[in-house]
Amino acid sequence: MKYFRLLLGIFILIGLDLISKYLFYNLKYLEHTPLILPTLNTGISRSLPVPLMIIITMSIWGIWLFMRLFIKNKVWSITTALLMAGTIWNFWDRIIYGGVRDFINIGLFNFPIFNFADIMLSIWVGLRIVKVILEKKE
Repeated sequence: MKYFRLLLGIFILIGLDLISKYLFYNLKYLEHTPLILPTLNTGISRSLPVPLMIIITMSIWGIWLFMRLFIKNKVWSITTALLMAGTIWNFWDRIIYGGVRDFINIGLFNFPIFNFADIMLSIWVGLRIVKVILEKKE
């Protein structure tokens, strides 16, 4: 049951990311608003240039590591689903398109353009920080 919930969560989150990229890249939904700016990010965070093979290696290693931690009950299924979905779908974009399809542009002080997979990964980081803080209080 634990694995079923994890896989279901991953598929739902990947589906949301896929639908959003289809809407904003293929259908060009809301393309005339300042909040949507489809951009292919061939680097990593803030478009830092990193060779594709290093990014692919890091993605595969990260997926493997968190699956092992999940199996050993060292991480929650919610955080694992967020991490896996965000990593897998950005990894897929890199393999298919040579970069990640970002499109959300909040336009604040050169803030990076991002996508829903990036949001999932950011939520994962936030949840992990909260968990570490709560564990230290105990």
